[in-house]
This record gives sequence, structure tokens and C-alpha cells, in this order.
Amino acid sequence: MTMDMGPLLESLRSAAGPQDKDRALDALLTVFTDPENEEKTDDLSVDVTGQGLFDDLLALGRDEAHITKVAQLLAEVAKTESVREPCVEKGFVPLLLRLLEKQEDINSMTQACRALGNVCFDNDLGRGIVQDNNGIEILLSLMRTLLSNTEDGSDRLRTIACGFLLNLTNTNESLQQKAIEGGALEVINKYLVQYQTADGLCNMILVTISSITDSEQCKSRLLESGLLTTLVDFLRTPMGDENCESILDILIAVAEWDEVKDALAQTELCPHLISLAQTNVQQNADYSEENQQKIKLSSDLLILLLTGERSMEVLFDDGKGEIFGASLKWLDSEQDHLQISGALAVGNFARSDEHCRFLVEQGVVGRLLVLLKPVYGEPKPTLEHAALSALRNLAIPGSNKASLIKEGVIDAVLVLVESEMLAVVFKIIGVLRMLVDGQEEAALKLGQDREFVTRLVEWSACEEHPGVKGEATRLLAWLVKNSRTEEVMRNIIRSDGIPHLVGMIMSEHIVMQNEALVALNFMVTTVLADVALPLKEAELAETLTTLLLDKHTLPEIKCNTLTLTKTILTAENLREDIVSPSMCDAVRGLVDHSEDKVRQAALAVIPLMEDSSEGER
Repeated sequence: MTMDMGPLLESLRSAAGPQDKDRALDALLTVFTDPENEEKTDDLSVDVTGQGLFDDLLALGRDEAHITKVAQLLAEVAKTESVREPCVEKGFVPLLLRLLEKQEDINSMTQACRALGNVCFDNDLGRGIVQDNNGIEILLSLMRTLLSNTEDGSDRLRTIACGFLLNLTNTNESLQQKAIEGGALEVINKYLVQYQTADGLCNMILVTISSITDSEQCKSRLLESGLLTTLVDFLRTPMGDENCESILDILIAVAEWDEVKDALAQTELCPHLISLAQTNVQQNADYSEENQQKIKLSSDLLILLLTGERSMEVLFDDGKGEIFGASLKWLDSEQDHLQISGALAVGNFARSDEHCRFLVEQGVVGRLLVLLKPVYGEPKPTLEHAALSALRNLAIPGSNKASLIKEGVIDAVLVLVESEMLAVVFKIIGVLRMLVDGQEEAALKLGQDREFVTRLVEWSACEEHPGVKGEATRLLAWLVKNSRTEEVMRNIIRSDGIPHLVGMIMSEHIVMQNEALVALNFMVTTVLADVALPLKEAELAETLTTLLLDKHTLPEIKCNTLTLTKTILTAENLREDIVSPSMCDAVRGLVDHSEDKVRQAALAVIPLMEDSSEGER
């Protein structure tokens, strides 16, 4: 049951002298600060403000003798969300800001900061009024002054001032920008440098940093402020270790920017992250939840740093980098997240041919293949995805393909083709596509496997994952191009792969259009009797006509389309289906094309097209 606050308010209103007013304010504060009333605070706040408390406090607030207690009472009342806007509307914000601007008394500034911080919590109206009254400038000026203040209570005020900055700017990009422009990052940086043993203040600083750096505008100032280096240095202190997860969360968030990745790669962060991950593995064989989180965040941040081009090169350091050595060891770890991180690291290092060759020479392929083997029959999709990503990158250089094939990558990957995780399937197809490029034997091995080709055609129809669909169809085309073998082509035809290759001609990607045209050209030339009917049923003629008529089709694609058209016109089984009025018009229209190579290709087709027409008559 909520107590009746009427008598206390009446005592405040009837108080004659300063002492009586102080006692009345103290009585109200006692109610709001009594731990037994903690659960009733919202009801009490609504009650007293409904009975006109704000009018009473506004009158008292004009008297310097009572302003501190008025601010304290406002701080307590403003903990309740519903009274914050009325508090702002009554005009308390300028009054409280003047207290901060004077910087006369630690206690009055503390209570004013508390009140303003509470008023601005999730309250854009309050934030706007603070901004209109130069509140950010006033607050940052106070925080700068407090850097060297050693008075009693200054420690608490520093923490509360940081809390006010947090509540003022949180999720508000405009105010975050104003604070950053006003030097908030530089001030916070100095606080963290100077007060690294102040537990409460450090916690508040980290929460404030996490909030204020959630802004695109902060990137350049973040680098200029020195805050990144300070955070890295702080992480390596005992207090930093206690706040490890908070610091790592901040660094992960800001490391989304490449400039920040590059800057962090130049610090002592990476060796410390390696140490954090390895120490927490060694400390607890059961991997407690806290240890697991430290391992995860440390390795996640390391991998994020490797996604930047410059930062990756710095950390690779010609194969001598500490993180490079650690990532190879993690592949052999028994800890899932370290295995995943090791594979992701290898995948990121394998972004140049030189690195890829070096990695293969280091024996990384066999260690990745071990990760693909199910443990106790249980698949690990995240680990599979990471290992396959690395293998795909390693398979890109021509000089590596034979080595990977020799080490059994194709067989190891084929074991996973029944996976129902489309993200894993996407990587499976990607690895295999890289391995058949220019490798006739590999293309034959896959193309002669009817079961695999059937599965590949199924993936080519995968509408729920465009990446899988695109990769699968491209691999069909690559099997044709790299094997150039009748058996492989017939397996694709028998598995109903032709409609997907024809559909690929209309892809929005030029490379895929060309690959489809080249593959179909090989098939028409090699297995015409088998492919003729499927091509008719897949409406190849209509597709080619559409491409030739489309003004946006690139000259290269038009030329390859005309080449396929020419090949088909020499094949009796298809000629009559290709020659149509629309096709004739499309080809003749290209005789005046602006590109000479298109004109020449069209001129080469027209005689065959006219011969077909005469044959029909």
C-alpha cells in the first residue's frame, strides 16, 4: 500500500524559514531513499508530481540555499519514466545546467548530474533541451575540470558525469556527433588513462565508449583521440582483465572499420588476444562459460582483424607473424571455437596466390581435412563451413590444385554432399568448382559420378539459397568445359541439367552468361543427338533471341550468343527450331551494330540462317 505523501508536501509548502524548508525536503528525500520503499518509487513519484511537487521544487530551486536538495529530489523522482517529460516541461533542465556551469560545489554538481542523467534516460525531449542549452559543452567542460580534482566526492562525480554523458547520447546519432566534435573521446581517453584502478568509473567509461562509438562519424576521431591504444593497454592490466569482455566487445564493434583494423594490427593487441585464448583453454579443462566467452571474443576479434587487407598482411608478416603461427596450432586444438578460428584465419590468410602456396607447403591442407571428419558421427556445420572456406581459397591458385587433389580434398568434400545446411553446401560446391578449373581428371571424376551430378542438378534448382543455385549451375558448366567428355555431358543431360544451363544464359552476371554459352556450345558440338530435345524443351531458341534483341546485352555476350547460334544452325536436329522470324530479325538487326566484332559475328550467321530457310521451302 502506497503511503500518503500529502502531509509531507503540505509541510514543504507551509515551511516558513530556510531550516523548515530543509527539513521538509529531507523528509521527502528520506522516503525516496529508504531501501524499503524501493519497489514503491514509481508510485511515489507519480503521486507527488501529480500533487504539484514540481511547482514547489521550481520555486525552491531559485534559492541557492535549497538548490542542491532540489536537484537530489529531482534525481530520485526522475528515475520514474512517466515523470521525466513533465520535469523537462517545467523548465528544470536550464536550472540544473547552471549548477554544473558554475562548478562551485561537488555535492550540488553531483546531484545536478544525477538529475540530468536520469531525466535524459530514454527521453529525447530532455536530451533536446540539454542540447539547446549548450549542455554537451557544459558537461565536457566539467569532465575536463574533474580530471585533476582531488576533493572528497570527486571520484563519485566523475562516474556520475560519465553516466550523464551516456544517457544524453545513447542511441542518438546527432548528440553523439556533437559530443565527439566537442572532444568527448579525448576526455574519456584521459579518464581511462588516469583512473585505471577506479572500478566503478572504469565500468561506466567502458559502457559510455561502447555507446558513443556506435556512430559512423566517430571513426576518424577515434583514431586521433588515442583511445584505441589506451583500450589495448588497459586490457593488459588487472582491472582490464576484470573488464575483458566489455573491452573486447568494444574493439570488435569498432574493428568493423578497416582503418581501425589497420591501427589495431600495429599495437600489442594480437599477442595479448592469443595469450587470452590459450590461457583460458589451459586454465579450465571443462571450459567454464566465462572462459568460453573469453576464448570466443578473443578469437573473433583476431579473425575480424584478418579481414582487412593491410592488417592481414601485417599480421601474416611473411609467414612469421605470431597470429599466423597460433592459427595453425589452433587447427589441432580440441576446443571447437579455436578450431573454427584457426580455419577462418587460414581462409583469411589465403587471399593471395603467394600466401596460398605457402600455406599448402606448411601442410595446412591435411589439418583442414581432419576438421571435416565427423566426431562420433555428429556433423559440425560451423566448423565444416570454416574449413571449406579455407580449402576453397587455397584451391584458387593453379599451382595448388593438383596438390589439393592429391591430398584427397575431393573425396573428403564429397562425403559431405548430403549436408542439409545450405551454407555448407555453398562452400562444398565452391571448393569443387575451384578444383576442376583446368583439371581434366578432377572434372571427369565428378562428372562421371552420376549420383553427384544428380545432386548438383538438384542444387541448381535451389531457390531458397541463390548462392547455392548459382554455384551449382556454374559447376555444371565447368564440368562440361574442363572434361569435354561425352560421358560427363550425357550424365548432365540424363540428370535434367540442361534447363539450368539454359536458364544461366539469362544470369545478371556476365561471367555466368559466358560460361553457360561456352558449355552449351561444347555440348551441341559433342553430343548433339542427346542434347537436341532437351534444348528444344528448355526453349533455348527463345532465350537466345531475347539476348540478341536486348539492347543492354553486352557485345561480348552477343558475340558468344551468335557463336552458339551458328553452331546450332550447322546441326540439322536443331536448325528448324532456331530459324524463326524473330531470330532472323534479331540477327539482321546486329549487322549495323556499333561494335565491329558483333557485326562480323552476325554476318557469319546470316548465310546459314538463309540456307535453313531455303531448305524449308
